[in-house]
Amino acid sequence: MAYRHIVIRNPAKLSTANEQLVIKQEEAIKIPLEDIVTITLEDPAITITNALLSKCTEYHVELIICDRKRMPSGIVQPFHRHSRQKAVLEMQLSLSKPFKKRIWQKVVVRKLENQARCLELNHMGEEAQKVYAISRSVESGDRTNREAYGAKIYFELLFGEGFHRREENVYNICLNYGYSIIRSLVARALVRYGFTPSYGVFHDSQTNAFNLADDFMEVLRPFVDIIIISNVTEDNEWNSEIRKLLFRVLDIEAVWNGERLSVTHGVDNMIKSFVSASRQQDASLLILPELTNLKAHRYE
Repeated sequence: MAYRHIVIRNPAKLSTANEQLVIKQEEAIKIPLEDIVTITLEDPAITITNALLSKCTEYHVELIICDRKRMPSGIVQPFHRHSRQKAVLEMQLSLSKPFKKRIWQKVVVRKLENQARCLELNHMGEEAQKVYAISRSVESGDRTNREAYGAKIYFELLFGEGFHRREENVYNICLNYGYSIIRSLVARALVRYGFTPSYGVFHDSQTNAFNLADDFMEVLRPFVDIIIISNVTEDNEWNSEIRKLLFRVLDIEAVWNGERLSVTHGVDNMIKSFVSASRQQDASLLILPELTNLKAHRYE
């Protein structure tokens, strides 16, 4: 199973040979394509061959493109590589409203629980109880919008009173970057299992090609938050060291229905469980991650 996330931060030429990614800088480095999950292209002076682009789609390697500020601005994915693409799309379109409401309820509850756990890990146990209390009041479909209410309280507890997500500061830059990483990971898993990411469970924007990815990434946002609050201060400058730090979110160990897996491998299980839940119209089959600590998962 693929496990590597490659980030190219300096000028380079990327190509492929013998089913490997070839990175040519001062020296040439080769990495088996079957080991790679994502390749992030940060530097504007990176060149890439069409042969490598083709191999990336074949191996389900997701290319993440960054803008001049080195923020992820787009991804390259394969066209319909699943063997039963039409059947999965028909299943998606036939999902009942009650089922989708129950799925969204589960997602919101787990997101709030993970936010509370993030506060606990930041030595804010008393404050965390406020968010736990909100998680217990989420209704089917989150009819009373506990998700947005909890987020407002949570972010002010975590980053200080008056904090807003729309402000231009190092915290928000870090949050946007980290969230882009996990969004790309979720989108990749959805495509692998044949889903059309534009058809969401809750998110339903006409201009968003990744509504379904935005649904499932919600439970993973606190994994980014805990890295930032543990390592970044408002005096830090946005730099390559912080970006490198944020990629650790992909290796954090989480609990997925009692099993300890990295975020990278757990996301695959989450989407696989959504296949089973959708086929049986049973939201209880959905597996979502529990944030427990900041340590990286160790493979046996």
